[in-house]
Amino acid sequence: MSAKSNTSKVVRDGVSLAYHEAGAGNRSPILFVHGFGCSGNHLRLQQQHFAASTRTVAVDLRGHGASDAPLQEYDPIGFADDLRWLCDCLGLERPIVVGHSMGGNIALKLAVRAPEYVKAIVMIDTFLDGDASFVQGLRELSDNLEAIGGSSQLFETLSAMLFLPSDDPDVRKDVLEQCARTPWHVLKSAFAAHLLRGSSVADLQQLTIPAAYIGADGLPTEIWRVEGINPRVSTGKTVGVGHFSPLLVPDQVNAMLGTFVDRVEHIRGFRLRRNCRPPLGAGIHAPR
Repeated sequence: MSAKSNTSKVVRDGVSLAYHEAGAGNRSPILFVHGFGCSGNHLRLQQQHFAASTRTVAVDLRGHGASDAPLQEYDPIGFADDLRWLCDCLGLERPIVVGHSMGGNIALKLAVRAPEYVKAIVMIDTFLDGDASFVQGLRELSDNLEAIGGSSQLFETLSAMLFLPSDDPDVRKDVLEQCARTPWHVLKSAFAAHLLRGSSVADLQQLTIPAAYIGADGLPTEIWRVEGINPRVSTGKTVGVGHFSPLLVPDQVNAMLGTFVDRVEHIRGFRLRRNCRPPLGAGIHAPR
């Protein structure tokens, strides 16, 4: 039976920040951070799985989900600062931070700016680096955001990149409907800030705590790019699905997360063999 998640809010400088908490235990807590335009609900299948053995918190980032969306800039540094404040507020001591998409950039930013707050991070299909043509396409899209007109239209434009034709259409529909509810001013600010003005490559090079990267099909941050930036990062990849792998293949994602968490926690004397591929969807590659 999955642990029930309780939704609460805390107020930081007049801004209400929502979070969803479930589980308890003596292992390191896990902090789940959703992606661009999404909410903590998009990582619910991971939270339900790990809440059986430890304390878990899934946030609604400022401007997303049930959190307030003031008129301001939305960038990875600001989001990471909210997470650090939330850890203090909730007594989350050195959590393992799991971020999907933009949430991985935010987890990385927090780990570099305040490594004493984080035990380890996992980035799930996070955009870190891509070829020049892809980045140019993002720049052109950013320059034309006003012409796109709104949140729903933006995610319809992005959907071919985010989903494979074979992905579950019900998941696709639910995700696009949720993202369309994210305020337009939040999306416009966050899009350029995390995709075009971010410093994730430099951040990953500086990273000193344990980290893992779980890729998917579709977006251009291939595993080899991550390993080239920081060969100490453990890597893995889901099979047969696009960007929203936590919802599409939760068993694959949860298995790889569990492998990494066990390794970080030193449970059962777990060891990854170098240069050894795990069973399909069952684990991640140890750093080479």
